[in-house]
Amino acid sequence: MDCMRKTRRWICILMLAAAAFCLTGCEQTEEDASSASSAFSAATAAPTAAPTAEPTAVPTIEPTATPTADPDAARQAELGRYDGVYFPGVYVDGIHLGGMSPEEARDAVVSQIRQRSDAWQITLTWQGREVITINSAMLGMSANPYSALNRAWDQGHTGTTEERYNTMVRLRTEPYRDWTEPVTGDMSVIDSILAEIKRQIDRPATDAALAEFRPDLSEPFVFTDEVYGLNLNTEPLRTRMVEMASTLVTGTLEIVPDPVEPAVKRADLEKHCAVRASVYTRIDSHSPDNRNDNIRLALSKINGYVLQPGKTFSFNKTVGNRTTKNGFKTAIEYVYGDHVEGVGGGVCQASTTLYQAAVCAGLKITERYAHSDSVSYAEYGMDATVSDTKGHEKNLKFVNTTDYPIYIKAEVVPDPSNKKRLVAKVTLYGEDLGDVRYELATELTETLLPPIEPQYIKDKNGEYVKYKDEQKIVSPAKEGYVYKSYRITYVSNRETDQEYLYTDTYKAQPEKIYVGVKNRE
Repeated sequence: MDCMRKTRRWICILMLAAAAFCLTGCEQTEEDASSASSAFSAATAAPTAAPTAEPTAVPTIEPTATPTADPDAARQAELGRYDGVYFPGVYVDGIHLGGMSPEEARDAVVSQIRQRSDAWQITLTWQGREVITINSAMLGMSANPYSALNRAWDQGHTGTTEERYNTMVRLRTEPYRDWTEPVTGDMSVIDSILAEIKRQIDRPATDAALAEFRPDLSEPFVFTDEVYGLNLNTEPLRTRMVEMASTLVTGTLEIVPDPVEPAVKRADLEKHCAVRASVYTRIDSHSPDNRNDNIRLALSKINGYVLQPGKTFSFNKTVGNRTTKNGFKTAIEYVYGDHVEGVGGGVCQASTTLYQAAVCAGLKITERYAHSDSVSYAEYGMDATVSDTKGHEKNLKFVNTTDYPIYIKAEVVPDPSNKKRLVAKVTLYGEDLGDVRYELATELTETLLPPIEPQYIKDKNGEYVKYKDEQKIVSPAKEGYVYKSYRITYVSNRETDQEYLYTDTYKAQPEKIYVGVKNRE
C-alpha cells in the first residue's frame, strides 16, 4: 500500500513539473521542471498584497463509513480520496487549492499573478503632476509560483499514514497558507528613470547678493533674493518602488526633493546694510545760496562712497580741491577766527556732519581739527574743520574698523522740523549694531577770560570807517573755552563705556575795534 502511495505522489510531482512556466512567456527548461519537483523549506515571508476573498469556512470532508475494523485501512482509504489533488485547507496567495489537481492549482495561482502583474503600475508625480507611469512590461517582470505550490502539495502528501492523516485533520481547523516568491524584474530600469528625473530636478542654491548701492533712493540697497536649490535623494524612492514592484502593489508616489539652503540669504545681507548712524546739522536760514551750493557739492562727492573694512576715508582726497574749476563757489568762510570770503565756504559744515556721523557709527577717527571759534551748526567740541590751503592743510580721516563695508549717504534735505529750512544730512550704513549705540558728548573743562586790551584793526577797505579819527567796535570781547569730547557707548540704553576723543581749545577773543586809515582834508 505504501508503495502505491509513493508512486501516486511521484506521478503528481511529475505532473507539476510538466506544467512549469514563466509569467514572461518563456518556456521552462528541463532543469526548471526538475527544480520544481524538489521540496523547499516552508516560507516565512508575510503576504505582500491583499489576497483574494477566501471561503468563510474550510470544506470538511466527513470520513466515509467502512465495514473494516482496521483503523489504518480506514485512514488510507480516506487519504486516498486526495491522491492527485490538494487537501482541503491549503492556500497559496489566498487561493483555496483544496480538491484541485496540480495543473488546476498552477493555473489558478498563475492566472491571479498574471492579472495583478498586468494591472500593476507605479505613477510618479511631482508637485501634483504626472511625471511617468511604470508598468510590468517596462521591467520585464516575472514570478516563480512552484516553490509555494510544492510546499502546499506536501501538506498531507508526505510522511507516514498517521502523519498524513493528522495533517489532513489539522487542516480542517488550521488552514495552511503560503505565498509565492516576490516578483522579479530588471530594476536597473528604475535606476535609469530615477537618474534622469534627478538630473532634471536637481539645481544648486543661489545666494542672495547686494546688486547695487543707490543712495539716491529712499531704500538705497538693491538686492537679488536667494533661491533655494533642490536635491533628489533617489534611494528612499527606489527602495519603495522596488518593494511595490516585487509585491505587485499599484500606487502613486510623489517625488519630494530635499531643499538646498543657500549659504547667503537676503536677511543676512540686510544685517550688514543697516543704519549705524544718521546725523544732520541745520543750515542757517541766512546762509547764502553760494554757501548752500558748496555744502551740496561737497556732500555729493561723498554720497555713494563705500569704505571697505580696514580702509581709511580722507575728506580732502574724496572732495578734492575747493576751486572754481571743481565747481565750488565764493562764500563766507571761517579763517583764523574771522569771517572772510573764500572759494568753498560752507564745506566745513559737510565735514562736521560727516565727523559726527562717523563717531556715532563707532568708527575710529584718526585725524580731525576743531575750528578756532564757535560755528552756528555745531556745539563746541563737535565740529570738524578742513582746509586744502597749501601749508595749512587740515583733514578729516577715519577708518572702517568693522568686518563689513561702510556705505555713505550724504545730502542736503529739508529740515524735518521746519520744511522751510535745510539741513546737511549724513547716514552711514554697515554691520547692524543691534542694541548698541554711540553718542558724541562734550564736557566744558575750563573757561578762558578775554584779554583786557582791545584789538585794533585798520579798516583798509573802509568797510566800517574811513578816517583815522573814526573807530567802530565790530565785536565785543569774548570768553574762550576748553572742551573735552567723548564717545559714549550704550548697550540696551545703558551706558557701558566712555571713550576720550579730543581736547579742543577755543581761544578767548579781545574786543575788536576797526579804525580808519585816511586823514581828513
